[in-house]
Formats: sequence, C-alpha cells, structure tokens
Amino acid sequence: MASEQIEEYLEAIGKLEERGERITTSSLARERHVSAPSTTEMLGRLAEQGLVCHPSRGEIALTEEGRSLARKVMRRHRLWERFLHDVLGFRWDSVHDEACKLEHATSPEMEQTLARAVGMNATCPHGHEIPGPEGDLSTEDTIPLIEMAPSQAGRVAKIRDEHPVILREVEKLGLKPGTLVQMTALVPGSCETVLKVDGESRKIPAEVASSISVAAEASEEVRMAVPLSEVPPGQTATVLRFISGRGLMCRCLALGFTPGTPVTMERNSKSGPLIVLVRDSRVALGRGEAEKIQVVQQHPSRGSKNGSS
Repeated sequence: MASEQIEEYLEAIGKLEERGERITTSSLARERHVSAPSTTEMLGRLAEQGLVCHPSRGEIALTEEGRSLARKVMRRHRLWERFLHDVLGFRWDSVHDEACKLEHATSPEMEQTLARAVGMNATCPHGHEIPGPEGDLSTEDTIPLIEMAPSQAGRVAKIRDEHPVILREVEKLGLKPGTLVQMTALVPGSCETVLKVDGESRKIPAEVASSISVAAEASEEVRMAVPLSEVPPGQTATVLRFISGRGLMCRCLALGFTPGTPVTMERNSKSGPLIVLVRDSRVALGRGEAEKIQVVQQHPSRGSKNGSS
C-alpha cells in the first residue's frame, strides 16, 4: 500500500497530466508547494517503485501503474469534496483541505458508499471530472479564461486553483462552474480581463482569470488564427489572443500587442529575434514568445473594383 506522501505526489502529477501541462521537477514542486530538492528525492523513490518515468533531464511521465494509483486518489478526493459539499453542507472553499485528509483513509467499501451518496454528479464542486471506478477519465476540452478572444463566448468549466482565497473571489464575481461568459477586453495596465457575466460587465483580476478554465465556442476568427511566428515579412496581421501564462500576456499588453491591434512583420528569419512593427514602434520578440501570440492575417480583399467609381 502506498504511503500518504506517495499518494499526494501521484495525485499532483495526475492533475498536471489532466491539465495538459508539462510535468517537470519545478512544475511538480509548485503544484505540491514544496522545494525542488524534496521533489527530486521523491521522484527517485517513485521511479524505483515503477510509478513514474523520470529521465535525468526531461519531462516526468506516469507509468500505467502510477496512473492507476493517481486516478484512484483523485477519484476518492473528488467524491469526498462532492459529498462534503452536497450532503454535509460544507462551503466549496473548504472541502478541498478536508478531502485531502480523508482521501488516504478511504476503503473500497467507503468509496462505493460515497459514489452512491453523490449520485450522478460527474464532477467535484470546482468542476473537475471524477474518475470512474476503473480510473477512466473523460476530460472536457477547455482553455484558460485569459486565452479567450474578444467577443468569444463560453461556459465556466472548472476552477484550476482550489485555494480558498481564489474560490471566494470566484464566487463573489459569480463565476462558478456552469456560468456563461463572454470576453470583452483585456486591460493593458492591470492585465485584468473584462467579461460579460449574465449580461453585466465585470473586471476579473489576472490571478483569478488564469485560474478558471472555460469551455469556449470556436469562432471563425479563432479557427483562422495562426501564431505570430508564422507571419511572413511584409505581412500585416491583427492580434487576437495570447496562448500563454499571465506573465507573458502582461508583457505583450505593455508592448502594445492588445487584441485588435494591427501588427506588421518586418523580419522573420530562421534564426535570431523577430522584428515586428506595432503602434509605430519596432519590437523584437523571441520565436518562443511569438508562437504564443495568436493573430489573424490580413489578406487583400477579393472582388475589389480595380479603380472603378
């Protein structure tokens, strides 16, 4: 039987995998709120037990056995959260810590009882899918709220950060799972997201917006969008959105790359930075940065009148 500490690490890796994030020593340490050396030591133990694959310099991956154990812990945790919230009346910002204590002492019989008690609920109160009894997990396609394009609509699917402070702010802003939202704008100075929530305009702090996952509608503009790094020299494009964390997004906004802004590619070679003209200023971007700025290329209009009046 795995120790509580091993279960906690496997659960954290399972969550990172579920979110589609790169699983590295540093990302796992952040998820667990522990030091990198402690994480490295534990990864060695997990690898020795055949629960993870951990190259000396590379991404971490769960083995089949490791993933099975991770999903079992995730299932017990989320069943407890749903039971505590729906049956016992705990607030949604307090069930996470309570479930962390209970998940390790849950027998198979108790797990079955919990599943019957919560009924057909497929998610925890924060919107995360509850794995099935065999560890099967069908996840919904979502994006971070801050990556929505202007005018793009969607439904709040889940809250990625279950810290009580974040959850209370989400509740205050009326952004619990199931809420319909529409992106309006990004505020350059504060990196706040302006949304329409139930028809009312609200400013969402960047920290909160980056913690919310949304099932967003794929608009025609979003389907046409390409990374800025693919725009050839001399071509003009319009900034649509950012596929990045809030740090890079705030930097891009400060440089003038706000959604709706036309930008012209001046230099885009296979090596060295890209040079982009934005708001009459030349800006140098690394290729990795440009790949995370999504734009819609402007093409010459078809059917022009060729000078006729």
